Amino acid sequence: MKARKVDRISSLPDGVLGDIVSLLPTKDGARTQLLSSRWRHLWRSAPLNLHLHDDDDDDPLGPRFRASEVSRILSAHPGPCRRFAMSFRYASYHYPTTAAVDAWLRSPALDDLQELLLFYHYPRLPLPPSLRRFSSTLRAASFGDCSFPDGNNSNGGGALLLPVLESLTLSNVSISGSALRALLAGCPVLQSFLLIGTTYVSSRLQIVSPSLRSIKVSSYWRSLELVIEDAPCLERIHLQCKEKTHMNISVISAPRLAILGELCDNTPSLQFGTTLLQGSTVVTMADAVNSVKVLSLSRVKLCLDAAINLLKCFPHLEKLHIKATSVCVENAWYQTNPERIGILNIRLRKIVLENYQGSKSHVDFVNFFLSNARALESLELVVRNITTKKWIARQQRLLHIKSASRDPQVTFVSHKKT
Repeated sequence: MKARKVDRISSLPDGVLGDIVSLLPTKDGARTQLLSSRWRHLWRSAPLNLHLHDDDDDDPLGPRFRASEVSRILSAHPGPCRRFAMSFRYASYHYPTTAAVDAWLRSPALDDLQELLLFYHYPRLPLPPSLRRFSSTLRAASFGDCSFPDGNNSNGGGALLLPVLESLTLSNVSISGSALRALLAGCPVLQSFLLIGTTYVSSRLQIVSPSLRSIKVSSYWRSLELVIEDAPCLERIHLQCKEKTHMNISVISAPRLAILGELCDNTPSLQFGTTLLQGSTVVTMADAVNSVKVLSLSRVKLCLDAAINLLKCFPHLEKLHIKATSVCVENAWYQTNPERIGILNIRLRKIVLENYQGSKSHVDFVNFFLSNARALESLELVVRNITTKKWIARQQRLLHIKSASRDPQVTFVSHKKT
């Protein structure tokens, strides 16, 4: 006789099952009502995660919806809604009117909305007025292809006030410098700010935030001038830009800045007071930046002169991550300038070098740090193609020199395409 199968999932508490249902795509969550009477009430009592977009059905956000379906879901579910996501990146007959979006956001099911993703289709449309009703609940917000009112725009209601917002993403939006300043002023506990390919009314944007801890800028199409005027809690700046992007960033006051990257060979232009960097090259250095402890370089040539200038600029670096290009230059700095080595105090604890090729210039580069970094604990060499144990053994012999630190771990890692 076959053993009877036990439905262990249905025996879980309602709170756990509700969390499971809320993590499912919206249509799948609604279908759980058909499983059994045990599940019938769960969808209506679980926090709603509603995703509306015009992409293919296998999109990670879930299946597409028509406007009528969204209205029906919102009327059938009493709330609360944890996340409402609307993303229209392409023209589609599913595209709702601005009036429909505004009506959805006024639904009682969204009263306690915590996360909002609102991506309009071109042309950039103004934010719906109903958005302001989430000022006391919204903790994460992403806005794309929309326009922001100026802080003094009484006709548009002025700047958004989001006093509990912790994460903000702006993607391809139209926003002036004064509007951004007013927006940040209305987010007094903001922790994370992501700026993607943004179109600006003015080319100069100022960051003033008493709470901001992380800024990420991904610029692809236009020039950008970003001034971090006053960010006392800022710990991380992450930059992502293509080679032809003109990005100028000035850091006036960010005393806790500890993580910086990715600096490339020629972009961005980064200024700390009177110290100027052009990509990974130190152009002028009047004062060292003592707070930075982690530095990431991308698409750079392995040049000891440039690396040592960076160590002087950031004298308290503990971790250095380099994504090297295939083009190398000779690295004989420590041979031609032996008298200058003694003045260096390299505090690096970990180095990650991607695209290590085992050429003479790469070996010289690595050996310099093995010989002079007294606190070095780990050196990770990421190789695109590790083919033979013989190659690794030869590299280990080439790097087997007297180390300045006590037994640093040198490891070879195979590069994995993502």
